[in-house]
Amino acid sequence: MSDIRSDVAAAVGRVLQEWGIADSVDPIVELSARPEFGDFSTPAPLRAARARRMAPMAIAEEMRERLTAYELPSIAGWTISSPGYVNCHVVDARWAPDVMAAALSLDSSVAVSAPRRMVDKGRTLVEHTATNPNKAAHIGHLRNACIGDCVVRMLRRTGGEVEVNNYIDDTGVQVADVAVGLRHLGYHQEPNETFDSFCSRVYVQVGRRYEQEPALLDIRRQTLHQIEAGDNEVARFVKELANRIVDCHLTTMGRFDIRYDLLSWESDIIALGFWRHAFELLRAAGAAVHVDQGKHAGCWVMPTDDDAADDDDAKVLVKSDGVATYTAKDIAYQLWKFGLLGRDFNYRRWDPQDHSSPATTTSAPGALDATLYGRASRVINVVDARQAYPQRVVRRALAKLGHQLEAERSIHLGYEVVALSATAAAVLGLPFQDGKNIYAFSGRRGIEVRADELLDRAVEAVAIKARDTASAVLLASGAVRYYLQKFTLNQVIVFDFDEALRTSGDTGTYLMYTHARAAGILRRVPEERMTGVPALHPAERALLHAVDSYRYALHEAADGLSPATLCTYTLGLAAAFTDFYEHTPPIAKEQDAVVRAFRRRLVACAKAVLADALHCLGLSAPEEV
Repeated sequence: MSDIRSDVAAAVGRVLQEWGIADSVDPIVELSARPEFGDFSTPAPLRAARARRMAPMAIAEEMRERLTAYELPSIAGWTISSPGYVNCHVVDARWAPDVMAAALSLDSSVAVSAPRRMVDKGRTLVEHTATNPNKAAHIGHLRNACIGDCVVRMLRRTGGEVEVNNYIDDTGVQVADVAVGLRHLGYHQEPNETFDSFCSRVYVQVGRRYEQEPALLDIRRQTLHQIEAGDNEVARFVKELANRIVDCHLTTMGRFDIRYDLLSWESDIIALGFWRHAFELLRAAGAAVHVDQGKHAGCWVMPTDDDAADDDDAKVLVKSDGVATYTAKDIAYQLWKFGLLGRDFNYRRWDPQDHSSPATTTSAPGALDATLYGRASRVINVVDARQAYPQRVVRRALAKLGHQLEAERSIHLGYEVVALSATAAAVLGLPFQDGKNIYAFSGRRGIEVRADELLDRAVEAVAIKARDTASAVLLASGAVRYYLQKFTLNQVIVFDFDEALRTSGDTGTYLMYTHARAAGILRRVPEERMTGVPALHPAERALLHAVDSYRYALHEAADGLSPATLCTYTLGLAAAFTDFYEHTPPIAKEQDAVVRAFRRRLVACAKAVLADALHCLGLSAPEEV
């Protein structure tokens, strides 16, 4: 089937080739900003002005003449517009059926392709969520998971091979704090209190006890050493504690349809000697050096230059007490991700009775095929923007070990944090401070909105409009996911309950309602064979363009690792459908058979594309609400 936008781009490229500037000017073709000028436009004349040393409008006129001479059968005519665009009007009778056929041929088992884009043939490993296994997941963790899951969905939908990892830091200080509380301070779970919520409460209270009883810090230090040593009562207790918390996390994320291929445990990195091996590699390469004086005395560091002793910005890999830092273990893990470590985990199913559950690493013998995991050609770490420096250190370590390509293909997908609005802080009972509009989350102080709590509130908000409880849960989870994904990654989300749970405007609920509305029309209007394309109403033309733009928008979002880009497109598609619905006569009452069949098919196309986009965003596409 023909793709007129691609045909136009090929024709523009042919002109650029004839002018000898195809290497320096891209044949970009976009939707026209002014429908009266045409359906598609190219800014190529503007970009060619320097190379041709001519005025853009003169170049545009020459390009228009050449394009007209090509006599493309799908193009009705060419125009130019200031300051240097060439525009074209399509032949509706050719264009509309092609757009519709492409939309209705969408198949979840077949990748959505785009012209001139090469899909990375290697495996992309995406690590996201990585919630410490010491407390319930909160909205900040959920934003990370939603971003990561949406990126995974987009990459897979555009043909990429993707593995999803969730890193479990079960040897860190946070889980040690909860262990101290449970083993030494006598805290007990309340009736009807979930285990992860109980541990969140313990974590906060233990932090307060440290301030009152500093001697407890010695117990924490002993606990940490016992965890890292492994194969002792404390290590086994902490492992069981972490297992129970991870079960809670998987349940929470499952409520938002977020899944993983592999759970990677930090304790296995230690037990299997990953860090020790990586440390020897770094020492041999001169990338890890011992410091004898200064503030890093007794530490092993990765210097930013060749003089470690005087390098105050050097990253500590092993502290003076011999404990490896988080960044040190991240380096070993990153080497494993690329298949560069020379060591591997063992693997088993997380729930042996459920083959849909993720795999998990293990230091004991495992039954799963090791070649299914790691060995990536690109690694994307979804980590908040505050971790930019440690992520740079990890890349630097790869480069110092001679893995420059892998260093370049180590991507930190950073994002800004979630904070509380003053209104949300009041809902949570936090004391007001004059002039303060934003309140930072703090798990240590118990200032947070838990993911399960937010979803439960969302279910209550939409239940009044939902068909049943199951529909309410789908609408609510979609609403929360969209809210956390629609912001660009460099935006701080100032969380507000009312804004997050709105059901109209730029919301996930609106998108899902739009899909249900389209489904309702299709149920009411019998399908007929389309026999022609009537004169297009402006709203019909706009909806066709929105449908036609899907694969370009999806690939732009996937290439840019940008859920917000796909959110913007999907909102535009829903708005175009709403405009079509509100500004054209009801299809069920249409007497002209040609118009009726065409419009019903257009609704089916919009529904098909909207469903595909919603899936990539992790939202449901309900037939009814």
